[in-house]
Amino acid sequence: TMTKNIAKDEKPPYPRGSLSYRRGGFVNVAIGKQNVTSGYFVDDWLCLHNLYVDTVRVALTKFENFHRVAPTLPLAPQNGLLLKAENAWKLAAESLSNKLPNLEMEISQVAQGSKRNFYASSQNSSYTLIEDDSDFPTVSMSFNGSAADILCVAHEFGHVLQLYLAGRHFIPPMYREIAAFLAECIFLEYMEEIQPDLGMDIRAAWELDNQIYFENDGKLLLDALKTPQISKYNYRYNYPLARSIAAKMKKTASEDDWYLVFHGNLEAIKTLIDTQLLDREKEMQNYLPEVPEPEANRPAINAYRSLGMMVLLDIDYWQGESERTIEEYYVARLAHLQSQTALVAIEKERKPVGYAIWDIDQTDTNIIRLQRQAAPFGHHLALQAKLQARFPKDVRVLSHHTRSAREEQVAW
Repeated sequence: TMTKNIAKDEKPPYPRGSLSYRRGGFVNVAIGKQNVTSGYFVDDWLCLHNLYVDTVRVALTKFENFHRVAPTLPLAPQNGLLLKAENAWKLAAESLSNKLPNLEMEISQVAQGSKRNFYASSQNSSYTLIEDDSDFPTVSMSFNGSAADILCVAHEFGHVLQLYLAGRHFIPPMYREIAAFLAECIFLEYMEEIQPDLGMDIRAAWELDNQIYFENDGKLLLDALKTPQISKYNYRYNYPLARSIAAKMKKTASEDDWYLVFHGNLEAIKTLIDTQLLDREKEMQNYLPEVPEPEANRPAINAYRSLGMMVLLDIDYWQGESERTIEEYYVARLAHLQSQTALVAIEKERKPVGYAIWDIDQTDTNIIRLQRQAAPFGHHLALQAKLQARFPKDVRVLSHHTRSAREEQVAW
């Protein structure tokens, strides 16, 4: 069970909004300006958020085309306080109340009830936490009045509101960052409307943060995704997806969806994430060639075609298999083809979109263990549908994760 919800933040030029939390022994910590890691791995992080390697990789590839641009606005020089800390806090509350009027009472309560220390040492990390004996969260940060500090206040208010509304139930870290980044987007738009000059300065700081979150942290995550079972988890991996999803939710999701995010509704947030990522995946072109219909009298040809399709899919999938020797790869796939424990999913246009291989439990034939699922163009649901149609309805299908918090998990 969770004893504390904590959001620890990193001061500019480092991103804000890191979280330290505990659930069933899974601990994530990010402190100060260090890239702090835990005893867990990227595979654990993916499992915790129900994400696939290729889903994240495709999304990050899209970020490179869409987000990785130089700031369009110069960062304003620091000439004293642009705003006082408490004024920034009140404006953050106003911006959320303006967009979420049904939460006006709760926003007012958390704005007044939360403990705030805006004069912490600049050597210490900013953080938001809710103690066991308190009804309201506590915020601590070093506020010097810059545009980046003002934006940080809005970010922390997003954490505070979600922690308060969620009622202490566990929220995965990326879901928390979505709420904090969504609060930033709402605040930024509000400030551009009511104080355009200051809003321009805040947007310049926001654009500078984009470079950090997408270029620096995105590259870190892309590299780690090559070997998810052995790459150590780093809290910064939460930032790129969360920031992009929050920005897109601000533009495309309904205000009802925003309510669910700030209430920490896990199922709703997961659905929203899937919607955003799948929208990106649809933009990914499947360049693989069409394949002919199976030939009833030439099973060997059909098998070799299936093997060739697996090779092409794995080259794009980036999870270790394409780096194996040809002999190892061939022997492993041939064994599954011979035992009929392999499936290649083909779309209507006769293009392969994914494949899976599995093992049947030797002592209980009603248990199937999926050993690999590869869908590099984002067709996870199509692959799953093909598998569900292939397997008997009464079997128990498990997925295998060598370094996850639970090594075997129910696949669906």
